[in-house]
Amino acid sequence: MVRKSSIILLVLLASFSVHSQEAVKVSALDNSQWVFSGNNTLCSIAHEIKDFGIAKIIAEAGEELRIELKSSELTNLTELRSVYEISPVWKVENTQYIDDIGEVNYSQSTGEIIVNDADSVFESLKRGAWIKVVINNGRQFNDEIVLSNINFSTPAEDFTVCRNQLIPVNYQQIRNSEFYFQPGSSQVSKNSHRTLRGITEYVKATSSIGRILIDGYSDNRGRTGVKLRMSRDRAEEVASLLIEYGIPRKMIQIRSHGDRYPVEDNGHAAGRQKNRRVTVRLIKKSVVGRS
Repeated sequence: MVRKSSIILLVLLASFSVHSQEAVKVSALDNSQWVFSGNNTLCSIAHEIKDFGIAKIIAEAGEELRIELKSSELTNLTELRSVYEISPVWKVENTQYIDDIGEVNYSQSTGEIIVNDADSVFESLKRGAWIKVVINNGRQFNDEIVLSNINFSTPAEDFTVCRNQLIPVNYQQIRNSEFYFQPGSSQVSKNSHRTLRGITEYVKATSSIGRILIDGYSDNRGRTGVKLRMSRDRAEEVASLLIEYGIPRKMIQIRSHGDRYPVEDNGHAAGRQKNRRVTVRLIKKSVVGRS
């Protein structure tokens, strides 16, 4: 005997496809699930879509909310056509175009469509609406990917709690950081203090970093000894702040280079400004636990 949910699904597919030439991808109502996972750097809720793949709503530390659609059917010809808020099949149909999403990218390496700045999509699902994503795989017709909000509420609550507890930055944002200094000074700016606090919070929260390399540099003004000393003072000042904020001293390696390795031309002020710098690099632990 055909189950009631299967009948509803057939009605659902028919209602979405009428007057269109799209192939509709949607999970059966009795098999529609959202699965939450998360930690202090990444929160996600995943939704499996029948005959398509996986949709994920992702909040990552330091980033805007995004949606990832992953499927073996996606190719580098795939284009996102539009995203809509739609009513569940048992309600009067109401379709609304969502135009405040961010940039859309296709990643050939992971086979994913990534929709950035997707808070409005998440809020629509929380309100009880469904989401329809229209894509084209370079074929004659479009595909409609439907995300229902069935069994969405509890994972969404867990996701929101997780999102509120994310640390402020992620690894890609801080793995290589640069700090700049005024002529003859080793004083760290207020903005740099905020960045250093973010680095500290990430290192303490993830336990994935084995070493922190701090390199000091100067411009070409002054005697060799002065330039070496200044580059060392700058690196040590940055290191002392990281230690003050909670980084173990044993994780830190300091090097000073004077005016060697300039990144800009010292012949003009803007170039010298770029060369008066300290770089902080985070080195992850190896698989066997050694840095």
